[in-house]
Amino acid sequence: MLRSGSLVAVAAALLAPGLAVGPSPDAALFVLAGARIDAGYAPYRDLWDQKPPGVYVLNSVDQRVLPWLDPWLVGWLLTVLFVGAAAVVFERLLRSRLGPTSAYCWSLVCLIGIASFPMALGGGLTESFAILPLVAALWAVVRSESSLRAAALVGCSLSLACLLSLQALPAAAVLSVAAVWQGGSRRGRTGRAVALLVGGAIIPLGVAAWLIARGALGDAIDQVLTYNAAYRNSASQAADLVGVASLLLAGLAIPAAVTALLMVRHPRSFDRLDWSSLAWVLAYVLYVAYQGRIYFHYLIILAPPAVWLAASGISWLAAHGRSPDRRIRLGRAALLAGTACLLAVSALTVLGLMTGIGAISKDRAKLTETASWIEGNTAAPATLFVWGYEPDLFLLSHRPPYDLYVSLFPFFTPGYSTPARFTALLVDWTKSPPAVIVESHAPAPLLRQASGTAEGQAYPGLGTLRDFVRTHYHRAATFGDFDVLVFITGS
Repeated sequence: MLRSGSLVAVAAALLAPGLAVGPSPDAALFVLAGARIDAGYAPYRDLWDQKPPGVYVLNSVDQRVLPWLDPWLVGWLLTVLFVGAAAVVFERLLRSRLGPTSAYCWSLVCLIGIASFPMALGGGLTESFAILPLVAALWAVVRSESSLRAAALVGCSLSLACLLSLQALPAAAVLSVAAVWQGGSRRGRTGRAVALLVGGAIIPLGVAAWLIARGALGDAIDQVLTYNAAYRNSASQAADLVGVASLLLAGLAIPAAVTALLMVRHPRSFDRLDWSSLAWVLAYVLYVAYQGRIYFHYLIILAPPAVWLAASGISWLAAHGRSPDRRIRLGRAALLAGTACLLAVSALTVLGLMTGIGAISKDRAKLTETASWIEGNTAAPATLFVWGYEPDLFLLSHRPPYDLYVSLFPFFTPGYSTPARFTALLVDWTKSPPAVIVESHAPAPLLRQASGTAEGQAYPGLGTLRDFVRTHYHRAATFGDFDVLVFITGS
């Protein structure tokens, strides 16, 4: 109990910056979605976003359970619970192969990979919630009997992970195969496959029925499938962050590669846990390459299998430290020295990225000032439209979103955005304009000076929307990068 409790405490410590600087924009949107669901609105139909529905439902449930706490605090506590539980389950897996001390130390390494600020951004992200059902499914595949009940539970856990994050798809595919392919007769494998599919269909069918009842299934398909396909094709961001992501994982590279080479040379010496971890890593790397972009929070899904492979590699190197062959001893020493250097590089990279908390705190202060001004100078039912991506502004100002758009992604993503979206927005604003518009960071400005004429030409329909705002709004306050535009009564 002390060991498990300490892992949860470390998870809370690593996620603590989220309490100091507030939620990231994505986490704030998920918390806002939970609040909107509790208020009677439907996701996708009444709140646009491209993530699967699991994280919205999760935030809705936890806010109903703890209604007297701040919604973000509730979301943060839930993140600590999920991440800490994932670390506890992973530590149990490590103890099946390593000693108690080594297993605990490697579980701490995994915790840094899934809960430190550069990766988790203080909590609330979809990957932070999906990692627990994924690790639980891995544990079930390895430790449970090859029964129909176990296969159904694995399917249920994996479907939950995919409903929480699309990044769980490759791991879910790998673990599904591992759960079915556990030896035995063809009839037994067929039975496990059917049980896995049945177990995996329970939660998605329930969510689909809920979306149908709320009239939001068509919107969900459009935003989760259609938009994400356009988003993948819109631009590649892999080159921007892949170098830093490689530095973050550098400390695991050598021992993980040692394990992979040993598995190729002696495949029968390794079990389902080793092969599932290796397949998980390879499938996820291919999936990220397919997406054409990488963000640091993607590494949360990669951390457990990568740490397992690295732990196995270090264990093998330590076991062969007293080999009579001098070349083997020298090679082992060189690999261990290289691993130590790369671990230092990874640690320094994490610490370097942590320095960004200061800049985030300054932006957070301006955001809080903006929200305080809106709350103090507008009526409680005043609707708010944010020209940018600052979902937390709705939570801080206690002002409802004007419509379903709390981000500008659908307006500025090539392949999904159309001039008709700007036209429809202008029609709505003409009939019933939002009381307050906050202009922050956006692909194209609203009232601010444009950096070039190409911005207007790239988004047909934006010009008339700008003309409407210039005519009917005035800039009432400015806080850093946040301009508060208030509707001119009678205009």
